Amino acid sequence: MSVWLVMMNRALSCGFLMLLVVPLCGHAQELHFGTNVVTPGKVIEFTAPLNGRALTEVSRLRLGGAKARGAWMAPESLTNLLRPCPLLIASVPSGGSAIGWMRSITNRALKEGWAVLAADGPKVAANDDTIQLGCGMLSSALDQFARTWPQAKQWPVACAGFSGGAKRSAAVAAAMSRDGWRVIGVFMGGCNEDYTGIAQQLYQPGAHFKQVPFFLSNGTSDPIANPQHAAAVAESMRRNGFQTIRLESYPGGHRQNNDHLSEALQWFQQVGAARPQR
Repeated sequence: MSVWLVMMNRALSCGFLMLLVVPLCGHAQELHFGTNVVTPGKVIEFTAPLNGRALTEVSRLRLGGAKARGAWMAPESLTNLLRPCPLLIASVPSGGSAIGWMRSITNRALKEGWAVLAADGPKVAANDDTIQLGCGMLSSALDQFARTWPQAKQWPVACAGFSGGAKRSAAVAAAMSRDGWRVIGVFMGGCNEDYTGIAQQLYQPGAHFKQVPFFLSNGTSDPIANPQHAAAVAESMRRNGFQTIRLESYPGGHRQNNDHLSEALQWFQQVGAARPQR
């Protein structure tokens, strides 16, 4: 009898066969996004066909052949698609690249266990880079993301931006709420103007949108968007029906504060966990 058969007989007789098999079955499977192996902290880029919202804006600007470009990163904790992974959406001012800016927040977001996603469209002049164009490109990328991973549509989502990107993040949150994504928070750094009213007019997200928590982060010596500006933004939002608003300040000028981003992401999950899902 071969050595292998002897070993198998002994394993069976002693009840040890499960010890030989279980470890092999226990290894986590690799996650794939399309043809890409998902590696924590590594950017995965993809293109997406334009949806109706984006096609309307592309047609208006006569941008034939345009496509949406998406990019995202996964945290270490994303190992099973059946476990929701919080997703942070990056927004930038008119004329900027959300994919370029996302790299300034990914280290902190990944550390907090969040995936990060951004999308860009064709390069256009800042005046032509409207909220509607940006949201059209992002929604096209998100459609592709959800087609690839349908489970992602159930993930909790937060939107983040700085300065002009902070204002846009309010509109992005409204658009995503309208599209059925589970938006649990909006981080607005260096924001000096309330865009929640414009966001509601553009995308009609419904009354539940007013329950989304907003975190405003402003530098004490910021000449563009200081804590006094933030207080005015918050007061305007309250008049619009938003009540879950947190204002925080930090020493310094007009720059992103990633410590506040960490606080915001933790806060969004705490508040979200205490509320029933709609």
